[in-house]
Amino acid sequence: LLATGSLSAIDPDRIVLKKAILTGIPIRVRRKVAVVKHMFHQTLDVRWFKPAELVTKHGLRGVVKEPVGTHGLFKALFSGPITQNDTVLLVLYKRVFPKLPDPDSAGGDVR
Repeated sequence: LLATGSLSAIDPDRIVLKKAILTGIPIRVRRKVAVVKHMFHQTLDVRWFKPAELVTKHGLRGVVKEPVGTHGLFKALFSGPITQNDTVLLVLYKRVFPKLPDPDSAGGDVR
């Protein structure tokens, strides 16, 4: 027995989301613009997440402006002056489908 609990309601329209946070470090800072590293690995990744909003640990909001080089660095523009010791975050949500028991197996194995 792994766990016990009760089921309050079965709703087929309920969506289960998983939260993932990508973090990066500003390496060059100039007022509201910073070059961020350690968030992506390739220029293609930077272009894919360009419409997403960035957030810092100190509460600033920002956007990805353009990739810098070929190793995943990018330029970001923030709502206020950013400091070198701040951390840049990209919050992502992914839909997760629940694992249902297989009706053919009698043991209740999860597929």
